[in-house]
Amino acid sequence: MKRKLKRLFYTNKSKMIIYLFTIIVFLVPAIIFAISLIRLSGIETTIRIIVLFLIACYFFYYIYKCYYYIVNKNKIKYYVSTIFTIILAIIFIILSYFINVVYGEIGNLTQKDTSLYTGYLISLSNTDKSNIKTVGIINDTGDIEGFKIANMIIKENKLDYELKSYDTYDDMIYDLYNNNIDGAFVQNNYLSYFATDETYLKIAEETKVVYKKSSREKNNINISSNKSLNEPFTVLLLGVDSTENNIDAATSLNGDTLMLITFNPKTLNATIFSIPRDLYVPIACRKGSKAKINSSSGGGVNCVIDTIKDLIDIDIDYYAKINFRGVVDLVEALKGIDVEVTYPFCEQDSNRSFANQICLKKGFQHLNGEQTLAYARHRHSLPSGDLQRIQNQQLIVEAMAKKLLTLNTVTEFKDILSAISNNIVTSMSRDQILSSYNILKDMIINLISDKDALVVSKAYLEVYDNRIYNENTGTYSAALGYYDESLNDIIKMMKINLELEKAEMITDFSFDANTPYEVKVAGKGLKTGADIKRMVSFIGKTVSEAESWGNTNNITIQKEYVTSDDPKYNNDVPVGLIANQSIASGMSLDSVKSLTIYINSTSE
Repeated sequence: MKRKLKRLFYTNKSKMIIYLFTIIVFLVPAIIFAISLIRLSGIETTIRIIVLFLIACYFFYYIYKCYYYIVNKNKIKYYVSTIFTIILAIIFIILSYFINVVYGEIGNLTQKDTSLYTGYLISLSNTDKSNIKTVGIINDTGDIEGFKIANMIIKENKLDYELKSYDTYDDMIYDLYNNNIDGAFVQNNYLSYFATDETYLKIAEETKVVYKKSSREKNNINISSNKSLNEPFTVLLLGVDSTENNIDAATSLNGDTLMLITFNPKTLNATIFSIPRDLYVPIACRKGSKAKINSSSGGGVNCVIDTIKDLIDIDIDYYAKINFRGVVDLVEALKGIDVEVTYPFCEQDSNRSFANQICLKKGFQHLNGEQTLAYARHRHSLPSGDLQRIQNQQLIVEAMAKKLLTLNTVTEFKDILSAISNNIVTSMSRDQILSSYNILKDMIINLISDKDALVVSKAYLEVYDNRIYNENTGTYSAALGYYDESLNDIIKMMKINLELEKAEMITDFSFDANTPYEVKVAGKGLKTGADIKRMVSFIGKTVSEAESWGNTNNITIQKEYVTSDDPKYNNDVPVGLIANQSIASGMSLDSVKSLTIYINSTSE
């Protein structure tokens, strides 16, 4: 036997070398491919085990058979089996590469332990750097950009400013614009945050950056869930409206886009609840004091999530932070989306420039990335402003979700995954994201047989004007109150989809051939349960009436007497009666602690 093997080796030396080389060429890619398959936990486990078993069987089969072909000098079968084995090795390399790319991109989606934070010291454009003496700083020590990085800027540049502490960025910017301070330490998102306010539409031109500091800091986000995506779950979409392409370079939230989504993988039902930016609610990280909900973004993801949980009494399983700039890349990767444009408009491009403004006409149309972003951002010319914008954003999300299910090639999938991983960060783990494979597979199978299998239910929160008065700045700002009946109907819809409540059986149904059928929108048209406490007018009334009202509403009444040469004197009101008041009637009383009344007088 030994002599036969020795003779075989010397007479078929080249074939033996190719044989051994092929074994190595096959074994290495096969091991890499096997490791790649094992990493895909939760995806077709049975199929993966079968594939691994077949690879092992073929490996040993080739070792035995190819050796047999060499011994028996069966050249054709020897070459065919060798070529086939090398082709399999190449396939394993290609598949391993694709799996590892997907695995890596999915890993990029998960929230890292640290993020890149950026803080700025800004001043008005016409303020010289040498004239900056008094600077505003936020007093929240947990604010990484507005407090921690602000102090880094002070220390590194050896700045000797007089610091003025603020509870909110709104008060700080108001004082900056009114020259009460010379500069202000602000977060990375200050342009997008304030540019949505009518007063600061040109903040990018009216202010300038004096100092900038970026630092990679530990995230202190405390949301976590062990829930699988194969059971009903909630996810909060948080908007980051930045000109940066990378989500990590745009860490701060905008607060203007808050979209709560529930999804039931069993029924393929989704609900979308867009929360208006000006909704006036208790802010969790401010000990429950009320403010517009978009201001919760100043306290980071934890503050936003806790504020919304307090509002709707539903646990939020996951969050996803989305950079609006990434919408352009994603829609381009999808080769556009089909959306109903409700009103014609013109808007800035993705660089916030009107030089190449985006204009759209009304009607159903195919939008590219820039057009989609413009549609998602625009609100100023819409009849109902932000309320209409959030409905448009819901249409965009629905259109993108449906377009994602029409992917045809591996290249399209890779482009979309790349666009998503660069512009979305989520609290979901890699394994949790991979667990969505089965959901997507079922959705695609169902959609092939029924295009309407995926049901997206949208919500509409009925709100009312609830303008608020800021005693610190003496200014009024737009805010919205909500009707309890409307919010409760939306909460009920979400809880039913999450299987926390059972749906009520409809026992009666009316039909009128002359009335077009409309799909029910949760919350829409329900306008009871508003807790409206507004300022009343005391002009022409007595001081005692104002004081009595103040005692009832726990509001301090301050008195000032004015004469005819004072602008607050009212010629239409008799002497001794109230001529004017510091807060206009109709304002919300939620943030009012004191009211100054001006009384007509004949003497100083």
